Amino acid sequence: MSEHHDNNTRHSHERKQRIRIKAKDTPGVICIERSIHDEAIVISGSLTVEYGTVNLNELIAGELEKAAQAIKELNGVVGHIKAAVSATTTDMISVTDEKAMVTRSQGNTARIAVAAIVFTIEAAEAERLIRKALAGVRAILREEKARESE
Repeated sequence: MSEHHDNNTRHSHERKQRIRIKAKDTPGVICIERSIHDEAIVISGSLTVEYGTVNLNELIAGELEKAAQAIKELNGVVGHIKAAVSATTTDMISVTDEKAMVTRSQGNTARIAVAAIVFTIEAAEAERLIRKALAGVRAILREEKARESE
């Protein structure tokens, strides 16, 4: 045991990890990690966003398709690019007399997690393209929010 731990004081070394987890869930912050396994470049990314009435799945699919096309244009090979979307929506149900009306709130939140496996492309370039896809989603959602508040 090192001198640092010899005095039997209780403390934690988890500060960096807590900060990183907090950033991952901060709306609008893109978090990216990359690694290389054999010849595969693995990119993991996440983004938490607020969205209104836009079809979020179609928006994400479109941005990931652009990333795949850009990878191919750089002579890269896409093993796969996958996204998981965990969304929280708020629906309001109001009954007057006997008829119920259901409306969806504009302030919905979603966490987007992306995993990409690509080959024959520079790792930094693959990371840039996945980051660009998530940034594209974020930019479109910000434009939508600005239009809705006009």
